[in-house]
This record gives sequence, C-alpha cells and structure tokens, in this order.
Amino acid sequence: MYRRKLIGFAIASMLTLLSVAIAVVWSSRVTANHIKQISVSNALLAEHLQLSSTSYRLFKQLTDEILLDEQANQSKVREKRTQVAESIGRISVLQAQQRQALGSSYMQQTVRGIERLETIVDEIIEGFEAAASSGTDDPKSDAKVRLVLEERIDIAFREAVNAAVDRQRSVVSALSDRIESIHQLIFWGSAVLALIAATLTLFGVLWLMRSMMVPVDALKRAARSVADGDFNYRAPHGFDAEFDEIATGFNLIADRLTELNTAREQTRQALEHQVNRRTAELTEANAALKKSDEVRRSFLADVSHELRTPLTVIRGEAQVALRRTDRDANEYLDALACVLEQSVSLSHLVDDLLFVARADSSSLRLDRQAVDIGPLLHEVARDLRALGDEQHIVLEVRETDPMSLVGDPKRLRQLFLILMENAIRYSSSGGSVTVVTTLLPEQAEICVEDRGYGIDARDLPFVFERFYRGSGDKEGSRPAGMGLGLSVARAIVEAHGGGIKAESEVGKGTTIRVTLPLRISE
Repeated sequence: MYRRKLIGFAIASMLTLLSVAIAVVWSSRVTANHIKQISVSNALLAEHLQLSSTSYRLFKQLTDEILLDEQANQSKVREKRTQVAESIGRISVLQAQQRQALGSSYMQQTVRGIERLETIVDEIIEGFEAAASSGTDDPKSDAKVRLVLEERIDIAFREAVNAAVDRQRSVVSALSDRIESIHQLIFWGSAVLALIAATLTLFGVLWLMRSMMVPVDALKRAARSVADGDFNYRAPHGFDAEFDEIATGFNLIADRLTELNTAREQTRQALEHQVNRRTAELTEANAALKKSDEVRRSFLADVSHELRTPLTVIRGEAQVALRRTDRDANEYLDALACVLEQSVSLSHLVDDLLFVARADSSSLRLDRQAVDIGPLLHEVARDLRALGDEQHIVLEVRETDPMSLVGDPKRLRQLFLILMENAIRYSSSGGSVTVVTTLLPEQAEICVEDRGYGIDARDLPFVFERFYRGSGDKEGSRPAGMGLGLSVARAIVEAHGGGIKAESEVGKGTTIRVTLPLRISE
C-alpha cells in the first residue's frame, strides 16, 4: 500500500511537472509567435513610412518638372517609381504573412487600404503625366497640377498613407496588448501552477511523512519496549501492507524472544531449585558427616572404654591368680568365671560389630524357615523377666492375632531381645513394657511400647544409626551400651524385607514399630 502511495505521489509530481512544462512550451511558442507578428507589423509600419517618403520625393520631382519647367532626371524618376513599386510589393508580402498569422477578417481593411494607396499613387503619376503632356502654357495644365497636388497628394494620398500607418500602429498596439494579456495570463497561470504544485508537494510530503512516521514510531516504541525487557509488547497493525508485514515479523521475533526468555527463566528456576536442593542435600550430608564424625569419635572412645574395662578385669584377675600360689581352687574358679564373663561380653561386642559390617556389605546370610511370632515373643519375654523384675518393670506380650512368617528365627529372636531389653532399660521403675502384635494385609506388625522418659526430638532421627546414643533421660544420665542395638535391629528387619520406625514423646514413652512381610522373597 505504501508503495502505491509513493507511485501515486510520483505520478502526481510528474503530471504537475508535465503541466508546467507544457505551459512553459506553450507560452514560449505563443510569445515567439507574437514577437514574430510584432516584427512583421513593425516592418509593415517601416515600409509604409518608406513608401510615403519615396512617393513624396517622386511627386516632388514630377511637380518640379511641370511647374518649374525643369527637365527631370528620368533615371531617378524611374528609380523612385521602381522603389515605390518594390515597397508596395514588400508591403503586400508582409501583409500576406500578417494576414496568415492574424486571419483574413482581421486584415481585410489593411488589404483594401494598400490597394487603394496603390491606386492613388498610380492616379497621381497619371495626373502628372497628363499635365506634362499639355504643356506649361496650357491653362488646363495648371488646373491639372493643382488638382493633383491638392486633391490627390494633399488629401487622398496623405489620408491613405496616414490611414495605413494608423492601421499598422493599431495592429502593433493590439498585438502588444495581446502579448501583455498573454504575459499576464502566463504569469498568473505560472503562479497558480507553482502554488498548486507547491501545495500538492507540501501536502503530499506531509501525507507521506505521516504515513511513514506513524508506523515507524510504533515500531520504534515496540523495539524500545522489547529492548527494555518487555517481551509481552507487540507492534500494532492497521498501517500499510508493507509496515504490517514488518510489524508481523517483529511480533514473531518478540514471540520467539518471549519463548526463549520463558525457557531461560524456567531453566534458571530449575537450576536454582537444583542448586537449592543440592545445597540442602550437601548441608544435610555435611551435617550427617559431622554427626557421623561425632559418632565415630564417640564410638572410638566408647569402644576403647568398653574394650579397656573387660580387658583390664581379665588382665587383673589373671595377674592376681598368677601372683599368689597359696590360693585355693574356688578362688581360681571365681577368677576364671570373671574372665569368662568378660570374654563373653567382648565376644558379643565383636559379633555385633561383625553383624553390622556384614549388613552394610550386603553379605548377611539368613537361615530362613517358618517362625511363629507369638511363641517366639513369649520366649524372649520369659528370658527377660528377671531383668524386668530387677528394675520393677512389668513385661507383657499381647498376641491379638496368631501369625507366622518365613525368616531366620535366631535373628528374629535377637531383634525382639534388643527391642524388649532397650524398652526395659529405658523405662522408669515401676513402669511397664507392652508388646503388641497385629496382623496386617500380607504383613505382621510388632509394636514394643514403654512408659519411660522418651527420646528427645533432636535424637529421634538418629536412633537407628550405628554407635549413636541419645542425650539420656531427664536427669541427664548417658545411656549405657555401645549404641549398636537399634542399628543391629534395623539391619535384621531390613534383611527380612521389613521396616522399622520409632515414635516417641518426651515424658510419655517410646514405641518401636516393626513390620515384617509374611512371605520373604528369596
């Protein structure tokens, strides 16, 4: 569309220039034609004056010949007559040119005037010739000369010449007036054309500038908005087809930039989320490493202490037994019993450490067979009843549903022994420990509940970690043992494909909840 406007403006400008060129050519030709006509009229006027002068000199010679009886120079008379004839001939030719330029109707009086003037000249010459042929003594000759001089020359010839000159002057004046009017017409026409051309050019330029600047400004605003980061801004339409195509292309670019910016923002958010998640994981891992390092150090200290005590006792008993030679057999038996007890304690500690290490390396082997959970729990409770009576703790097993599963009875016994013994040790004196079994769909749930002090919320996430021991009860006493019991329990449960978790509330007690599948896949 804008291309059409440019083409239309160019065509209008060319037409205007063509009109001005035509007007200039027309005015030039009209002016040249009128100048030519004025030249012809001036030449006619000059010829009439020349004819008048030549005729008068001719008439004077003829008059002198008659009145003064002087012998005229016939050669000069013939020359003057020839000049008069040539002048009349040139006047006729010029009048023919003027008549062709101005028209026959306009030059009709001029043609008749030159014919009459030619007739008068002929009559005057004939009158002089007639008077000359009569002789100077003839009274009629004087009358003829007087008639020629007064009527033919003074009146008729003079009037004819003056009339011809006046007619040529009127023609020159008319042509001058026409040239003046044409000049005025050309001047005002040129002024009007120039004004029209200037007006059309001005309005055309303003129109084209507005047609171009409005969409260009809109595209500039769109480009500035996108450059400032506003990718939702779109260039408006409704202009010429060329600018609408540019706006469409710009909007496509803006859409692509919006998509890229959205993708970049999503990528940034995803990376930020990943970084935050990784940072949190690293923080947790670092905390776990710190905790593990603390546990390791505590474990090394506890292992050193736990190993030192029985080894010190064993070494002391052996040294005492070997130092005295007068001891009886009972004293040696007591020393050997003490050494055996400490050796068994060390053996249990080593067994637990080996068990946890095998569980970590996935090399733990189970002797799987059918196990009745109820009888196994009652058996473990019977073995621990003495410990419960010692601390005035009531140990009760509630078997709600009889159940059996496939597992390693030795490891399961170890599992329940650890859980019940921990519950008794961490229960308040005069309290109770309850073991409840529940049959779930394809699972057996065993809950060991105590009414002790409970586990602090800060320690609860780490109770199943190896070598971890909590902060103690409300009196601040540190728990006994190596911190391997619940870690071993978790390893046994996971080896059987089950799950274990602790629920505790400070001041109300702790519940260890174990779920075991009824069928363990090989």
